[in-house]
Amino acid sequence: MSVSERIALRRRELGLSYQELADRTGLSKSTLQRYETGAIGNIPLDKLEVLAKGLDTTDMYILGKDESPNAEFVGSGMYQVPVFDSVSAGFGAYADSHAVRYIPTYLEHGGEKNDYLWINVRGDSMSPKIDDGDRILVKRLDCVDSGSVAVVLIGDEAYVKKIKYGTNWVELHSFNPYYPVRRLEGADADAVRVVGLVMEVSKKL
Repeated sequence: MSVSERIALRRRELGLSYQELADRTGLSKSTLQRYETGAIGNIPLDKLEVLAKGLDTTDMYILGKDESPNAEFVGSGMYQVPVFDSVSAGFGAYADSHAVRYIPTYLEHGGEKNDYLWINVRGDSMSPKIDDGDRILVKRLDCVDSGSVAVVLIGDEAYVKKIKYGTNWVELHSFNPYYPVRRLEGADADAVRVVGLVMEVSKKL
């Protein structure tokens, strides 16, 4: 069964009209119709998550990776969490931002399953705590405490850094001492947008 067929089937199972699903998701009726006909083939991750929630199911079911429409909960606190190959892709900074895989993850931190994602780290700026090839579990948040390790967006570029705040300035710190502190002030500081808090690090063997 294709993605479009699963969307249409689930909507009919719930007895929802296009308008009712539009009200649930905030997506337009015409967009929903294009999803169901397959006119839009690649659904952005953020829209896929909203659509899945509106259909009382999971993104894994819509993508055909789970046969049960209620399979997001694996058991014993385990959920299927998406993995992205770059920080920017994980937070939709790229138009073709899609998960490369899903892995079962125990979520003990609270919040909704869709608040979490894994990101494959590239680079050594946060070494030795976060090395090249490690995977970080990130919780989507728009603010964190000073001194937290967070994912931040500056324009379309995303970074994993220890963030510190001051009066009219923001500093982005790397754990690797070879990388200097990046200090942004005034309007530049206002352009720094927190999008997630690093919760865990999965080290490669």
